Amino acid sequence: MTPKEAYLRAGKIHYDVCERSKKLITAGASLLAIAEAIEKDITSYPEASLAFPVNLQLNNEVHYSPLPGDTRTISKEDIIKVDVGVHIDGYIADGAYTIALNKDYQDMVDFTEKVLRDTLTGLKPGMKVSEIGRRLDMHMRGSKYKLIQNLMGHQVQQWDLHSTKSVFVYESDSEYILEPGEAFAIEIFITDGIGFIKPSKNAVIYAMKRKQVPVRDMKVRNLCKTILNKRKHLPFTERYVVGHLKASRIDFLNLKRSENIMEYPILVEIPGSKIAQFEDIIYIDTDKVIITTKP
Repeated sequence: MTPKEAYLRAGKIHYDVCERSKKLITAGASLLAIAEAIEKDITSYPEASLAFPVNLQLNNEVHYSPLPGDTRTISKEDIIKVDVGVHIDGYIADGAYTIALNKDYQDMVDFTEKVLRDTLTGLKPGMKVSEIGRRLDMHMRGSKYKLIQNLMGHQVQQWDLHSTKSVFVYESDSEYILEPGEAFAIEIFITDGIGFIKPSKNAVIYAMKRKQVPVRDMKVRNLCKTILNKRKHLPFTERYVVGHLKASRIDFLNLKRSENIMEYPILVEIPGSKIAQFEDIIYIDTDKVIITTKP
C-alpha cells in the first residue's frame, strides 16, 4: 500500500467509525463505554490501529480521554467533542465532530462545521498554508463566537501526529506551501468563551519522549521498549498501559516518574463556556486536495 493509499484507506475507516459512533452519544451514556466501543470498532479492521486514544471532551474541555473505571457520563445539558484517530502503518486519519445534547448550542455547532467545510473547499496544491488561516479570519468576521487562537492544525507524517508545519487558525506570514504528498489535520475550536484555552494541572494522555533516559526498574524499562515498539511516539493512555499491555498501575506510575513520557494536559476554556470542534485530514495530491476523512 502506497502512502497515498494508506491515507485514503485510513480516512475511509475513520469516516465509517465516526458515523457509527454518533448513535452512542446519548444523555446518560458512559464516556468510558463510548471510548471503548469506538476503539474496538477501529481495531476490528485488521489493517487499522488507534492513532491516539479516543478523546471525549465535554463542554469547555479539550484533550480528555476516559480513565480506567471512569464514571463520567453525558448529561442533556452538555455538548461533546469526539476526536478519533486511525492509522495504517503510521499513516494517520485524525478528525473530530461535535454533538450538542443541549440544543441551545446547536447553532454554534452548526456554525463550526460550516466554517471548516467552507475553509477546506477549493484548496489546491501549491497554495500557501496560511491561506487556511486567512479564510478562517474571513469566516469569523461578525460572528458572535470566537475561534480559539492558541489551538491549531498540524501536518501529519508517518508515525508523527504533529509534524513540521503548523496550520495557524488566523492569517499569518507563514511561507509554508501545500506540497504534493503532504497531509494536514485541519482542526478548529469555536467557543462562546474568551477564545483562549489554558492547560489544567491534570493530564490523562501521554506519549513517549523522543529522547529516552536510562531506567533502573526492569519492568519500566521493558514497558518503555514495548510502547516504543508498538506506538513509537503516538499518544496513549493509562487504559492502554494497564488494560492492553497488562501492566500494573504501580508500573504505570513508575513509568510516569521515569521522565521518559510527556504529558498532554487537559485544556480548559473559562468556566461555564462551551467549545465546538470539527477536524478533517487533507491530503495534497498532484492536482487536487483530498479530504480523506469525508466520503
